[in-house]
Amino acid sequence: MLKKIETVLIGTSLTEASDQVVRAGLKVARAANARVVLVHAGSSQMVYGGAPYVPELPEVVEAQKENLRRKMEGQAHLLGIRPEERAGTFLELGPAHQVLVETAKATAADLIVVGAAEEPILAKLLGSTADRVVRKATCPVLVVRRELPMPPARVLVPVDLSLLSAEALREGLEVLGFLARERGPEATLPEVEAFCVITHLDQHLFAPEEAPEQAERKVRQDLGRFLALHAAGSPFEVVPRTASGYVEDEILLRIRTWEPDLVVLGTHGRSGFERFLLGSVATRIVHNGDANVLIVPPAVAREQAEAVREAVEQEVLVG
Repeated sequence: MLKKIETVLIGTSLTEASDQVVRAGLKVARAANARVVLVHAGSSQMVYGGAPYVPELPEVVEAQKENLRRKMEGQAHLLGIRPEERAGTFLELGPAHQVLVETAKATAADLIVVGAAEEPILAKLLGSTADRVVRKATCPVLVVRRELPMPPARVLVPVDLSLLSAEALREGLEVLGFLARERGPEATLPEVEAFCVITHLDQHLFAPEEAPEQAERKVRQDLGRFLALHAAGSPFEVVPRTASGYVEDEILLRIRTWEPDLVVLGTHGRSGFERFLLGSVATRIVHNGDANVLIVPPAVAREQAEAVREAVEQEVLVG
């Protein structure tokens, strides 16, 4: 269970395109009364001149890093991040996903915010930075694709009725609670929809001639019980909705037709190895869905993160 959002880590490429990502992360942090950690992963620029590779001199590397530091400060100033809102600014050399995940662990971040945009060819070959952060992170990850209103007006939570899906639902509702608590007197609660796709596996339980109708009836009943058990106590009314077909296709169709501000997904589903596969439902939604996506890791990952947090706090006390 997520106790509180105290630290929001935001990954920035220091380009104009990343301004939207930083704005979204700042909105989340302010809504949750949290502080932000701004992180950029730089890469050392190799020098070629028609000759063998010449290693960069330390002073050249330091000059590059200083230039990037100025850019980070410039972006923070431009987007209005106040000094008291910052828990740290980190500039590290290395692969972006590795830097983000390691810095999140070191700072005991409760949420990582990254952009969905990526160079298409590189993303196809290696997977995007967002993909790799999602697979490695031990805390929830918000993948930003477009402007995120605060609080979100519409939230889609695809579920498959598994225990891991229940974890994602509960955690997503907790996060939404933090984001919606500062709404004004005229504001309404976000609309939350639990979306369950009826697949051919569900229909195989029944006789062929009755399969579609009986499968739909059973899944609707199961979804009702699922929400009564796992959404109980939430301040939000979670509306059940079902569709029949392929999971990813139906989720993407619902995103296009309903246009949610936020989609909440777990990294596991019916396949226990889904978290480690590029072809997972979560990865496809991040790639192809025109929506901001909150990815929730399983409880074991969050327990690891909590252990790290306690170790960091203990080190601070001892130091």
